[in-house]
Amino acid sequence: MRLVGVAVTLLALAGCASYEAKPLRGPALADLAAPTQKALAQAARSLRVPGMPPLTLNFRKPLTGKELGVIAVLANPQLKALRARARIARAQVFAAGLLPDPVVQFSVLRPYGAGSRGRSASLTDGFLWDLSRLLTRKTDIRLAKEHAAAIDYEIAWREWVAANDARLTARRLYWLDQERQTARRAATLWGRRVRFLEIDAHRRLIAAPKALAWETALDALRLKTALLQRSVQSARLSLNQQLGLPPGARFAIARPSAAVLPKASAQTLFQTALHRRLDLVALVAAYHSADHALLRAVLDQYPRLSVGFAGARNTSGVSQAGIQLSLVLPIFNGNRGAVAVARARRRALFKGYVARLAAARAQIYQLRARDQSLGREIRDLRGRRRDLGRLAHAAVVSYKAGALGLFPYLTLMKELLTVRLQLTALRLSQASAAIALQTATATPWSGGRS
Repeated sequence: MRLVGVAVTLLALAGCASYEAKPLRGPALADLAAPTQKALAQAARSLRVPGMPPLTLNFRKPLTGKELGVIAVLANPQLKALRARARIARAQVFAAGLLPDPVVQFSVLRPYGAGSRGRSASLTDGFLWDLSRLLTRKTDIRLAKEHAAAIDYEIAWREWVAANDARLTARRLYWLDQERQTARRAATLWGRRVRFLEIDAHRRLIAAPKALAWETALDALRLKTALLQRSVQSARLSLNQQLGLPPGARFAIARPSAAVLPKASAQTLFQTALHRRLDLVALVAAYHSADHALLRAVLDQYPRLSVGFAGARNTSGVSQAGIQLSLVLPIFNGNRGAVAVARARRRALFKGYVARLAAARAQIYQLRARDQSLGREIRDLRGRRRDLGRLAHAAVVSYKAGALGLFPYLTLMKELLTVRLQLTALRLSQASAAIALQTATATPWSGGRS
């Protein structure tokens, strides 16, 4: 019996894991480097994210919004950290399936004092195994699997959100740059015209306040150009951060195509989102995990039984062997505290799921209404831009022919510039609403560049 216990102990020690120290700063700085274009292209072809089909990245041409979204999923440091945390949950599934370790006991008692002469040492040994863990093993595995599934769904949802956020930032960067170029060209054109006004004012051909008013307008336009330049730089830095690229990374962005939005009503979109949104699916899996945790706590209320073998030799040299039982009686504690905590946690997750549903429904309704409102504004502004464009073309011809004065010409150009800048800003707002609605409803990516 004693030899068996010693052999089992040595065998267990031989299978123990080893420890290896891993420094932090050096590997962390090395991992901070952006992945190569070849590595990104290979990973993009085998991408497995719901709603995002694999793509073929081509870095020799301007990158589309979808390509940038895929790069964000692959290289974003925050997502890498989340995927590393998922390994903890998978390790917990592995740990839940392991059988309980047996307990080997051994003791030696030597007699002493009066009457101990002629007596031998008392020896006891035992082999004990906790059978209660076998009864809860299935529940433990299901609990760990549901918890791991909840984390996997949550990570997939974060990947989906990060990809669409990168698409939105790319659109914002593109349209801000277009707005900046429009303002810069207008400032250059106005600067040339205002110099003529300054000359006329100096010759007293026009009133000085008129020239001063246009100089003030030119200063405001130059200020707006500088503000747009800072906005473009900020958007580029934000996009590089989302993509996991160095702050100074430069790349061209393709012109965004119109976002394809679902035509269904807000209520239909909400009902569809219940099954598509992975954050809701993650909450369902977390609720099931909490339900299994409650069952596990209830099972722990019952007496825990351990069974094994025991052997002994008394001081007279007589050896004994038999079966050993160990029973924990739930008299004072009974695991009631753990049951109360598990029940409260399950109820909290239920309420959290309802709250997430309410927030998702409100978000979808708001985004649908905003998209419809922006669509009407853009249609009206496009009509006004077409009308002003025709007038501006005629005004240029008339101004060059000397049939139109400088003041009416500049006034018309100023109105056309204002409409163009407003239309660009509305396009950016519409892109924001469209991608936000696609994200909120978990609408899979369809054809198109962005």
